[in-house]
Amino acid sequence: MRRYRSQRGMTLMIAMVMLVVITLFVVSMIRLSSTNTAIIGNMQAQKAVEAEAEQAVEIALGSYAFFDDVIKNQNSWAANQPTLAYSALWAAYKPAGAGATAPATQSGTITLYRPQCLYFETARGYSALSGVAPQDTFWDVRVDAADAFTSSTIETHQGIRMRLPAGNCP
Repeated sequence: MRRYRSQRGMTLMIAMVMLVVITLFVVSMIRLSSTNTAIIGNMQAQKAVEAEAEQAVEIALGSYAFFDDVIKNQNSWAANQPTLAYSALWAAYKPAGAGATAPATQSGTITLYRPQCLYFETARGYSALSGVAPQDTFWDVRVDAADAFTSSTIETHQGIRMRLPAGNCP
């Protein structure tokens, strides 16, 4: 009988330890959940900024006048302008049938840099000695986008191959 009497409080002690362990487990799960929510929110903001940068590239690539202006240093790219804001890009090269104002964006700033012609080569099937043979030109279009609220930033590069008449790779 003496033996059972000394063990009487052990059940209570084990139950208390189990409650403390379960409580710690629940608290850690709540903290982990809120951390995951913050990470997902940041990833969504980053993806939104990436999508807006890609959209700016698509607006530029959708207009032949965009590259024509770069080559001829005219309109939006006059005086060797190094960058173009999203609103100016939209005003000059918006898709046919689009509204006059640019769509709302999450990004505070979207900047399109002057496309760079990286190199060119004579188009296949033409003589390299011919002065009028078209050239396959290879361009790099860079867009930077930043969201001040979430501090998300992105730098996107899009490579383009375009066949142009000779002498159009400045």
